[in-house]
Amino acid sequence: MKFATPQWVDRVTSTNTVLIARLNGGEQLASGYVLATTDQTAGRGRGQHRWTSQPGRDLAVSFILRAQVEPGHLCSLSMAVALGIVACLEGFGIQAQTKWPNDVVVGNRKISGILPELAKGSSPTVGVGMGINIGMSATEAETQIDQPATSLFIETGRTPMANEVLAALLSALSPGIDEWVMHGFAAMLASWEECCVGLGDRVTIIDGNGRSYSGTLVGFGGNGQLLLEGEPETTEIWSGTLRLN
Repeated sequence: MKFATPQWVDRVTSTNTVLIARLNGGEQLASGYVLATTDQTAGRGRGQHRWTSQPGRDLAVSFILRAQVEPGHLCSLSMAVALGIVACLEGFGIQAQTKWPNDVVVGNRKISGILPELAKGSSPTVGVGMGINIGMSATEAETQIDQPATSLFIETGRTPMANEVLAALLSALSPGIDEWVMHGFAAMLASWEECCVGLGDRVTIIDGNGRSYSGTLVGFGGNGQLLLEGEPETTEIWSGTLRLN
């Protein structure tokens, strides 16, 4: 995938909110368009979750992807992006892992999240939002975030510039997204299973309706659905929040 030169804005509510609104308003933004900021005031995650970032010290970015893919294909886009983020962080000396379906963690501490959203229209146009914690301190992670969190600064002791992180991120994302568009998640299933947390462990999944499912995470289907082995059978779960037991 070829990304355009990023458009940086000083402050924004949410890069994805703004990008989707522009697309739905009829603006003809090309695939590969990138919107980025270091000051996002109303970042969003899946469902009702909020993405909390530190003004001027974390990266929020969204890009547009236009691709002719099967509808079932789209549910694994965040997983393909997560693998790219893991590759990006490795370049900064961080050994990160993916967490189904749309997080990147170091240990059990979240360093990045992904939110794909469909724009209106007949052809699949997706705004893919990402947040990466860059300069968050350990004190901020403990007192201002409602879940275990970490940052590049906490993990490495240094705070790279946001534009440096973004350049590395887009470079790392490009080949994996191309592979996903051409071959689907099945082509990167082995890579995902190598670096995801929880595989082979007892986990609990909370779906969007608050229902809870517990069992052993035994693998993933060809479209990224989680395979949960329980009693009396293995269940396919397509969306939810994973908790390690």
